Amino acid sequence: MVVDNPAGYRCNSASLLLTQKHVSKNVIRSEFEETEPMSIYLLAINVHDMTQVRGETTRGIPVSVLTPPHKKAGAQVTLEWAIKALDHFERYLDCKYPFKKLDLMGIYDFNAGGMENIGMIHLLYDCAYIDKESITVKALLYCRVVIVHEVSHMWFGNLVSVKWWDDLWLKEGFARFITSYAMDQMKTDRKAGAHMFEVLDSSYVQGIEVDKFKFTKPVRQTLRNSYDAAAMFNSLSYAKGAFILKSVERLIGAAAFRTGLRDYFTKFKFKSANFDDFAACFGNITNRVSVGDYMKKWLNQPGFPIITSERVGNTIKLEQTRFTESPKYHTSQSWYVPLNYKTEKSSPTSYRLMMEKNWVIDYTVDHGYSLSNTFSILNSNFGHWYVLDTDNIIFGLHQYEDDNYMLLARALQENPNSISDATKLIEITNLELLMENQRINPRILLETSRYVSKETNMDVVLKWLLTLLHMKRNLHDRDLYVKFNHYLRSLLIDKVRNAMKLSFDDTKAWNLRKNYSWLLILGVKWRVKEAIHAARELYHRFKEGNHINANFLGYILRHYIRKPSHWPILFKRLNSYPQSQKELRTMIRMLAKTDNESHQKLLLTYSRTSHIIPRSVVKSTLCYVAWRNPHLAWTYFKAHYEYYFRLYGESQFSMNSLLQCLVGNLNTREDYEDAKAFFKVNSAGTGTSGLKRGLKSANVFNNSSDKKSDTGDEVICITVKKESLTKSFSRWWEETFGKEDYFDIDNALDDFGGINED
Repeated sequence: MVVDNPAGYRCNSASLLLTQKHVSKNVIRSEFEETEPMSIYLLAINVHDMTQVRGETTRGIPVSVLTPPHKKAGAQVTLEWAIKALDHFERYLDCKYPFKKLDLMGIYDFNAGGMENIGMIHLLYDCAYIDKESITVKALLYCRVVIVHEVSHMWFGNLVSVKWWDDLWLKEGFARFITSYAMDQMKTDRKAGAHMFEVLDSSYVQGIEVDKFKFTKPVRQTLRNSYDAAAMFNSLSYAKGAFILKSVERLIGAAAFRTGLRDYFTKFKFKSANFDDFAACFGNITNRVSVGDYMKKWLNQPGFPIITSERVGNTIKLEQTRFTESPKYHTSQSWYVPLNYKTEKSSPTSYRLMMEKNWVIDYTVDHGYSLSNTFSILNSNFGHWYVLDTDNIIFGLHQYEDDNYMLLARALQENPNSISDATKLIEITNLELLMENQRINPRILLETSRYVSKETNMDVVLKWLLTLLHMKRNLHDRDLYVKFNHYLRSLLIDKVRNAMKLSFDDTKAWNLRKNYSWLLILGVKWRVKEAIHAARELYHRFKEGNHINANFLGYILRHYIRKPSHWPILFKRLNSYPQSQKELRTMIRMLAKTDNESHQKLLLTYSRTSHIIPRSVVKSTLCYVAWRNPHLAWTYFKAHYEYYFRLYGESQFSMNSLLQCLVGNLNTREDYEDAKAFFKVNSAGTGTSGLKRGLKSANVFNNSSDKKSDTGDEVICITVKKESLTKSFSRWWEETFGKEDYFDIDNALDDFGGINED
């Protein structure tokens, strides 16, 4: 490959550079080695004036990060992680890195987290140049995941490509799964399995939320052309695909799984493959079910199962049905469901397959399967409570009978270590999803949470905290809202006080560092003296012009801009303060919360004219203002339509999300009709579908009294759910703590309070 580029610039691509020479005063010719066989969409050519931070793998593969000179320190962090990932995958896969070099580069305005171009990975700007001083712990985890994910694609997607986009999961699901595994192996300051669960747990929830609807589609589906492929880049290809692969590895064993991968890479090196090619490289799960048969059950049909269980004597009856957001919706679908169990008196068993709706493994049989429709447990092993799927390998839900939940809640109060931390996280996720979809009484979740004050694992504590906060937001009775705050306080007050004994800089351990900001915010709301002191110190550090960690930036700014005189000060600091796009977005989002329309307009103009605002943040600024002042955002967009269309008109993702946000927030009939008329004579570009969704949302909002509206029915359904939750919490409170207030409600702290100026 030969590239002519302007003099004064360098060129990088998929293969090694052979020669570079002037062909004229203003043109340099760069000649590259011939590439390995590749899918053409993976080719990238970069012309740049950046410097390079260089290193090499254990085997001597050159690795570099292209970086602006002032971002060298951040590029070094990325380089170290890329080298670690390459070394890890070579060891784990027993397959050498298939290309001769690897470069990485940040893109300042990028719609994705990363792109796995052969030999030339592109990353979101903040992930390529990591500022350890300002980045949040969550963002740091995200960036590490993106780097490792894109490196894994050098094997899954680049060494072996997919034949067609219907098997996109074969590279994206694999990259998601293998990344979570690699993160556990590469990181030393977390417990084994922490990354595996954290990365896949978020994927699990994302996938479940998409796959629970009646009309969802399967992971593999027929695609007529490459344009339809865009729809395949969704949570199902990534999250559901990853969980299916995780379950395959668990069922056949890690050694057999890696042997299958080696065969796959050997047979299809520098070729393309599909599902059948992949499945042929693996054997059977049982003497009756092959890996291919098992995966077809999960890949080729929509939805996922919910396993309901009921104890009868010394047995547990199990049934699988398809879970949907509508409990009245029934299908005849069934899956091959891997299941194990643990009881109070037994360790977790090995996994076996539940192969029919009411036909499961008989655990009294050492090998093979029983034709019984019960899950039998030996008398000697049977305890007071049981849990299913202890390793969380099912892409689905399980629901116990109420008595088992109560027994488990009691056991946790007596001994928080009754079940493993991983199993606790699984059960919390299940409880939240079941409650959200009205499958269990909310009191079950509340009763199970009562042990949290004794919990020592901060990841589990944070999971409970977020689940309970989500539940609290659905309470619309003020007295109960205050009571719920007191209940949270009783569970977590000691955790807050212990955390406040450390400064943020002292919290080097990953889980403390990640959770410290949550505990600090709660401590301020609960008037914990140490927390107020820590927050006040951060507040004054920011006010005096110093930099504070981004974990606290949004929270501190929310209080800082309450004084109208602070808005201009914060606005001026946009030019100097942000050290990442995350910080820039946070500052702009807070500035947009003002009720001063002239300030909002100034912010919009600044985002459109400033050289420091990347294209993606220009769009975000318009949306932030639209949430607060939809009329102003709409009229500003119309006045500068040509600018925004030039910026986003041909970008499918950007224009869709911009118009959906902008038009969907219109809250007057006049603006709604104006938008309809405007786009009759002006093009929406690639944002047609976003415009349609936005107009539909605006129409529903402005006709909310129309009971025939489908979305109106959803609003009524949500109201009913909130009322049901409120009644359930009220009954649980009275039964648990009595009709008299368990806490001193008179001294209740209003949750909408904050930090005083002093």
